[in-house]
Amino acid sequence: MPPLSEPDPKLTVEQYEDRLAEGDRWIEIVAGRLVRLDPPDEQHGDVVRNLSRPLANLVKTLPTTYACFELPLVLSRDPATVRCPAISCFDSGDRFAESDHLVSENRPALVIEVASTNDRREGMSERVKGYLNAGIRCVWVIDPVTRHVHQFEPPAPGRMLKETQMLSGGSVLPGFQLLVADLFQRPKWDRS
Repeated sequence: MPPLSEPDPKLTVEQYEDRLAEGDRWIEIVAGRLVRLDPPDEQHGDVVRNLSRPLANLVKTLPTTYACFELPLVLSRDPATVRCPAISCFDSGDRFAESDHLVSENRPALVIEVASTNDRREGMSERVKGYLNAGIRCVWVIDPVTRHVHQFEPPAPGRMLKETQMLSGGSVLPGFQLLVADLFQRPKWDRS
């Protein structure tokens, strides 16, 4: 009878941080296992660029609110799960406190995922549940393929917004509004 093989060792948050410090990119940990994601594509970049200006304008009016881009979030330690959403919006604590961190254990008020590549689209419901179970109040999933936005802010049921509808910040980003269709355009300043 062949010997039983040892299970793969589970990665820790500290090992993940070491990989980031060495320059590894587009990686996450799910239940202690390393997951490698495809680099974001052009559609992903357009969505992030189209959100950047309205978010920047809004944070000028909200004294404790700020956004971090591609900041890995520790959702659990045992086993380690670290996700890296496109944008995390914090609304408490020292302004821009998370900006210098390689990885954050603090909970943003809002996480924005862009479902641009196949590996980012697969398992999205698991990602959303993980964020909400970790205490993140609101999750937006922006889908450049279907050109929809899915908003999750319990206890309200999730809702889907079409291109003709307005994306609003609700209780997390009061005053934020953007036409969903505008998320998927090449930014005006980037058109050639």
